[in-house]
Amino acid sequence: YIMHPVLGYVVLGLVFYGLFTVVFSVGQPLEELLLTPFENLMEYFAALKSGYATLAEGVLLGLAGGVAVVLPYFVPLVFIISLLEDVGYLPRVAFLMDSLMHRLGLHGKSVVSFILGYGCTVPAIMSTRILESPRDRLLTVMLVNFIPCSARTAVILALVAFYLGPQWALFLYLFNLTVIAALSKLLSSKLKAESPGLILEIPSYKLPPPGSLAKKVWLHLREFVFFAWPILILGSLVMVVLELAGLLNLFNLLLEPLTVWVLGLPKEVGVTLILGILRKELTLVMLIQALGTAKVATVLSPLQIMVFTIFITFYVPCISTIMVTARELGWKMASAAAFLSLFIAILLAFAFRTAASFTL
Repeated sequence: YIMHPVLGYVVLGLVFYGLFTVVFSVGQPLEELLLTPFENLMEYFAALKSGYATLAEGVLLGLAGGVAVVLPYFVPLVFIISLLEDVGYLPRVAFLMDSLMHRLGLHGKSVVSFILGYGCTVPAIMSTRILESPRDRLLTVMLVNFIPCSARTAVILALVAFYLGPQWALFLYLFNLTVIAALSKLLSSKLKAESPGLILEIPSYKLPPPGSLAKKVWLHLREFVFFAWPILILGSLVMVVLELAGLLNLFNLLLEPLTVWVLGLPKEVGVTLILGILRKELTLVMLIQALGTAKVATVLSPLQIMVFTIFITFYVPCISTIMVTARELGWKMASAAAFLSLFIAILLAFAFRTAASFTL
């Protein structure tokens, strides 16, 4: 039934809908519970009104971003994806998606990279080495950049799902897949070549030992704790230092044509869009810092939350992605991929803002 040409897609849809629902159901109450003590501490430091208190508030915000905003969504997401992989379901997804990939001008193996991309873009790009054709590798790397990794998923769930409802987050994922499909057709039409068929070993179903699953989850979690989390704290501190030095307003002023004129966002969020290239979770932390509150919906309208999240979802995943793309395809292609994602992000965010404003 799972590999049936019709029922297989029904099961696939139910599985990923279930994944999304579980992650949101676990993450939302945890975020609300864990944010409260951090908000109280930040209010305490804000009341002191001193430079040291402001720096302490910046460190605290970086800690809060990891503990209360990212981890509640990140841990269940990594756990379920690891479970699906170890059970033996993900190779069956690759089998189901093979014919669709060929219709979009891609090789069936590309779906493996796309699935990995929902965890992290860096290993997803490295996995394109399994593709024999340089043309297929190039197309897959270009498109993997648009897959919402776990960091961007944390932003989507913590902003859109939390404030606007899970149905809007689901819409954003479907919208993302539609854009990727359209880009695939467009890019493959410019690089015409026949992709070879897919030969794939389908493993037997296995119930993974709890210890093995826990180790896999910890490997992903360790990368966040020891690599991403320090970047969140450092990025938050950089923003505080810029503010104390009086440079924050200057940066936001320079970015005003993009943030205010094109995206219709408050000018205060300008720096968050730039420094967010370090890590996408940092964008979420710095957004809270720039707005001066963790209750984003009190400052941004629902339309602004959607526009901000669409931009974050489609533009360059992170600087690590650029580096690994350059290593795999060269700096010329890495620059092209970065500019393409930035252009698509601006275009889609502006188009959504315009269409929604006109409709409303």
